[in-house]
Amino acid sequence: MSSLILCRTKEAVRPYHIRDMGVRIYTLEELCYLVYNNIYVISKDFFSDSLINFIGEETGEVKLSARLKQLKDNGGSLTEMVITLFMYVDYYTVDEIEAIKEVLSTLNSQSVCERLKTRGDTYLENGCFYSAIRNYGKILDSPVDTTLPAYFYAKVYHNMGVAYARLFIYDQAESYFNQAYKISQHDESKKCAIAARRMALGDNIIEREDATELEYVVKKELETLMDNARYSDEYRQMADIDKHKDESDIGTYYSSVSSILNQWEQQYLKYKS
Repeated sequence: MSSLILCRTKEAVRPYHIRDMGVRIYTLEELCYLVYNNIYVISKDFFSDSLINFIGEETGEVKLSARLKQLKDNGGSLTEMVITLFMYVDYYTVDEIEAIKEVLSTLNSQSVCERLKTRGDTYLENGCFYSAIRNYGKILDSPVDTTLPAYFYAKVYHNMGVAYARLFIYDQAESYFNQAYKISQHDESKKCAIAARRMALGDNIIEREDATELEYVVKKELETLMDNARYSDEYRQMADIDKHKDESDIGTYYSSVSSILNQWEQQYLKYKS
């Protein structure tokens, strides 16, 4: 949503305080915005009697309040309650509501921690590494959910390590990979921890004669990746730019540098989104 949307519903004199999120809402549009952008951490309990009463008494939307109360009393799903709110207020487009329906269909049976992981995994897959870290961090900062298997937390630690590694923060990445390995004893996490340590040390690494077989394997894999990097599109692009400088084609050189810096800026903005 990039355009300005005017509120058509009544503004409450007394706002509704959502303590868990530390916000106060005055209109149904604000409520829709909050629900839409926090869908992964909202459960059926969010639609409490006090919220439903607020909708009817403070915003004057008695029909919506009655419909939500009916759904709540009859054991309606979270999806039904959210879509009822969105359709009534008409704040989001049909396409946006359909998209949120798809998300909700996977969330009804998930706990808050599972939802946060789903959201973090989505951010990680799309290269939004800071957002992934924030969502994984919320899981790790919360009390351990004993209904979830230990492997769940191992995956959270591992994916947190991946996010930090993609940001070139290798010391942090190594720490999270090691935490994942302690829980799962999965070789992939151990290999990633070794790789992160080698990347963190760079040229300062000291090769040990008593290195384990796994350390040797990781070393060889990293060397292969480094060799193959020379044949990547990015490497060739940088080589072409440098060639313009050697040929004294300064205009093309600066234009190319400006272009690649803009690409990196856009990539960075995506990483931190």
